[in-house]
Amino acid sequence: MRRLSVVILVLLLTSCGFSPAAGQPSPALTTSPTPTATLPPSLTPTATPLPPVTPTPAPTVSLGFLVGATVTPTLTPTPPAPVLVDTPSLELPGRVIPEPLGVNIHFTQAEPGEAELLAAGGFRFVRMDLFWHTIEREIPGRYDFSAYDSLVETMTARNIRIVFILDYGNDLYGGGNAHHFDAGRAAFARFAAAAARHYRGKGIIWEIWNEPNLERFWHGPPDPVYYNKVASEVITAIRQVDPTALIIGPATAGFPWEYLQTLADLGLFNKLDAVSVHPYRSNAPETAWEDYARLRGILDRASPNRKIPIITSEWGYSTVAGGPTEEEQAQYAARQALAHLAYDVDLNIWYDWRNDGDDPNDIEFNFGLVRRDLAPKPAYTAMKTLVATLRGYAFQRRIPLDGPTEFSLLFRNDGRAALALWTNGEPRTVSLPVLCEEVTVVEMNGKRSAVAVTEGQLQLRLEGAPRYVFLCESETTLRLAVWRPVDSVHVLQNDGTGRVLVEVENPFPSALQGKLEVRAHGAVLGSAGVQVRPGVTEKFSVPVVLAVTPGQIIPAELEFITPDLLPLQSAVIWLHIPQN
Repeated sequence: MRRLSVVILVLLLTSCGFSPAAGQPSPALTTSPTPTATLPPSLTPTATPLPPVTPTPAPTVSLGFLVGATVTPTLTPTPPAPVLVDTPSLELPGRVIPEPLGVNIHFTQAEPGEAELLAAGGFRFVRMDLFWHTIEREIPGRYDFSAYDSLVETMTARNIRIVFILDYGNDLYGGGNAHHFDAGRAAFARFAAAAARHYRGKGIIWEIWNEPNLERFWHGPPDPVYYNKVASEVITAIRQVDPTALIIGPATAGFPWEYLQTLADLGLFNKLDAVSVHPYRSNAPETAWEDYARLRGILDRASPNRKIPIITSEWGYSTVAGGPTEEEQAQYAARQALAHLAYDVDLNIWYDWRNDGDDPNDIEFNFGLVRRDLAPKPAYTAMKTLVATLRGYAFQRRIPLDGPTEFSLLFRNDGRAALALWTNGEPRTVSLPVLCEEVTVVEMNGKRSAVAVTEGQLQLRLEGAPRYVFLCESETTLRLAVWRPVDSVHVLQNDGTGRVLVEVENPFPSALQGKLEVRAHGAVLGSAGVQVRPGVTEKFSVPVVLAVTPGQIIPAELEFITPDLLPLQSAVIWLHIPQN
């Protein structure tokens, strides 16, 4: 790539994730606009197009079968996959920092000090290709996992779980397109089962393929129907050897809506434990909220009796020359991790852990949190600060401020409460009603300071770099943090009816009471009374009725109204009526 021209081309493609291989065009992934709305307090809906979808980084490991001709295997019939029965799986991480945070890696053997540096950053997951062709070599049916055993041992010793990507071809069965034929597809499923059997009990998450909606990775025109066939057979094979395995997919590049809807219609998402996507884009990470809301609508329609988790298994920003600065990358890394909590994303895996090269003009060489020599970039410091500051804190809700670009996320750790605040718009000072005399503010680089609260108002400058605010420990502060909407995005029925589920905990010696109210467009959409006995946690269902056209995603505000009108008792939520 050449410095300026390539960056301009990348931006035109809205790509911060990938530079197409020479001679290979980028697939045209399209998204259709979804009407949306501004956030409280105005709550006035406006039509906004979805961000364009972009391709993503190519593997940095040399794979001979990813280019050149492939051999067509002999076709052999395979029996249809049996009907799957729901089985309990390993758990996904919760809302507590740092459990839902991870990074993509490209090694099985860490450099000296690398694993320690990664663990010191606080990451609890790594994602790595489990290359079929490197495990089943020379003799069909003989598997050698020794290189990956070393990685599993290294990460397990540091309490880091692994997402293994089951992917790509094998020369024993025809090369890169082996999975397109019966013999290769059956062999791929056997390989997946062998891996699941070998690593059973290790807490592995199995992801089926990487970006199958891109021809360069699928080795053929993207075909959701055939991906469903491959994935279904792999799921069956894994479940037979490990019924508790946690299996995710399809790991799509962007949000290819037709592709995803087809998989939903075919029933694949009901066989998976979570749905994974790669939301690469050139604009800020907060812009993905509408995509996640629309995906939630597809998933809830496909599985009305089970909330299918959403995982971002790959997404980052490159500090290529002419692109985001290292400071901007640091802001994006922290904000992406934080915003995903507010968007009901269960696991956030940043791309990439380490720069893949030293050329500042190569976009794929500069996604890392650390440089090629393992020297930390500001993004590593930002993530380490986030984890160190909020370790053990559980996300509760997003508190609405003055506009859609302003973020205030509330966290709780037992009797303590903290806020993460930033803006993806113009910097400005906000005034927060805080019932403390003083708070502790932690900057993105870890610097701490005490800030006085004047006449019950905290004056704080919101900028692109998140700031963390520790509130004073008191009964009033704890009351602020004892409730949360169970979900941020609530999918309604075609007629606009639905419910908002809220969890309220009462750690106090007397009953906790009040009223929950959902509002949008200045009108009350539904309410429910709250009374919780001491020492009890209860869930309350707030019925709502919303008269809007299907396809809209409406920002709303959920408020817990207490007898003493305690401030900051509100939450940003979204109400979504999907298209039929």
